[in-house]
Amino acid sequence: MKKRFLAIMAAALVSGTISTGGAVQASGAQPSPQVFIDSTWQNDILTLEGRTLVQLVAFNDPTWANYSYDKQKKTINITNKAKSIDIQLTAGKKEALVNGSKKTLDVPVTIRNGRTYVPLRFLSEQLGASVYYHKPSKNTIVQTPSRMKQLETLVNGNLADARKIATSLPVFREKGALESTGEGFTIRYIFPEGESLRFIREHKGLREYIEISEHGFSEVEWAEDIYDSSDTKKREWGTKPAAFGNAVYFTDIVMMDTTEFGKIDSSGAETQLGRIDRSQPENKNKIIVSIEGEKRKDAK
Repeated sequence: MKKRFLAIMAAALVSGTISTGGAVQASGAQPSPQVFIDSTWQNDILTLEGRTLVQLVAFNDPTWANYSYDKQKKTINITNKAKSIDIQLTAGKKEALVNGSKKTLDVPVTIRNGRTYVPLRFLSEQLGASVYYHKPSKNTIVQTPSRMKQLETLVNGNLADARKIATSLPVFREKGALESTGEGFTIRYIFPEGESLRFIREHKGLREYIEISEHGFSEVEWAEDIYDSSDTKKREWGTKPAAFGNAVYFTDIVMMDTTEFGKIDSSGAETQLGRIDRSQPENKNKIIVSIEGEKRKDAK
C-alpha cells in the first residue's frame, strides 16, 4: 500500500490533480454532497449545472491562497504567491484570467444571499491543490500543497508527527457503516507499535478500525459498539482486523482537557506512561506524543 500511496502523491504534486477512486461515504450527520478542504468541512456550498461552488472565504488561507474582493466591480483576485499565480474572476461571468490568460469556467461566480461562491475544482487545481471526488457519495476532498507535504510526513516522517496527521484526517465510512450512539467525552486512539497508517478510534460508544487510504484520508474498515447490552445483540460492521499485538494508546479526556498515554501488551494489559495537563500553555492541544524507545516500522 505504501508504494502505491507514494506514487499517487508524487503524481498529484506534479499535476495538481488526483483521479477518481473508490466509493466511500462520509458520516450521515452532514448533508450530501460534502466538501473538505484539507480537514475542514465546508458547511455552505452550491451545486450548479453539476459543478460544486464554495464560499470565497474558503480560499483565504495564508499557507495557500489569499483573495481580495471589489464590491463595486464585483471582481475577485485570488493569489498563490509561492507559485506566482494570480487569478481574476468576475461575478456572473464564465471567464477567468489566470496570470493574464483567459480561461473558460463551467459555471460563473455566483452571489446568493450576500455570499460569494466560486468554482471549487477550477480554483483548487489552478492554485496547485489536489482534488479527489467520490462519485457515488458525491464527496469532494481538496488537499492544499501544505497538506500534501503533511502526507509525505505521514508516510515517511517522525512517528509522533505522522500519528498527529493521521488523527486529523477526515474520516469516511461506507454506506451502511455503524453510526455512533453514545456520548463523546473522551476520544481514544490505539496504534500498533511503530505504526501510524492504521489505528483504532474509540469515540461516542463506537470502536472503529481505520486505515489511511492511498488518497490521504481515513477509511473505516470495521466498527462495533463499545458497550454490550444484555438484552440486544451487539452491533458490528465490516471485517474485524487481526489483533495488533503490542500497541500504544492516547486518550483525549475532553472535559478535563487532559491526555493520558501508554502501552498495551499482546495480552491486552495496559501500562500508563504519562498524563498531560493541556491547560498548561506548553501542552495546548497535545494529544499525540512520542513514546520513549518506540521506533517506526511502517515508513517507506
